[in-house]
Amino acid sequence: MNFGEILAQWESSNKGQVVDKDAAAEKAAVKKKMRSSSYVKNLAPQDTLDLHGLTQEEAWNALNDFVANAKRRGLQKILIIHGKGLHSADSEGVLGSVVKKFIEYDQRLGASGKADKSQGGSGATWVAVRP
Repeated sequence: MNFGEILAQWESSNKGQVVDKDAAAEKAAVKKKMRSSSYVKNLAPQDTLDLHGLTQEEAWNALNDFVANAKRRGLQKILIIHGKGLHSADSEGVLGSVVKKFIEYDQRLGASGKADKSQGGSGATWVAVRP
């Protein structure tokens, strides 16, 4: 975001209010970094949710609560452990498909990918939380 965009945003949303330009510029820089897939991929997850043992409905509700909490806390990247689905007929596993659908559905979330082997590999998914 350049200065003109920041100014336009300020003028439309903060009429008559004092705005911290440095904070606005820093927020814009964070948004720009979060659009970089290499930056997000290399960022360590700041919190983890383990869905093992939950039903699809319980997992969906847990994901919603977890993402709301992560957003409220200002986290940038989270890790969701869903398992590999070894006991499932579906190659992705039941909870893995729930997580995939949830990420596609939820506007608070951005880029996502398979976790590193040390964090669960194909049994876990990292997700960027939009600022």
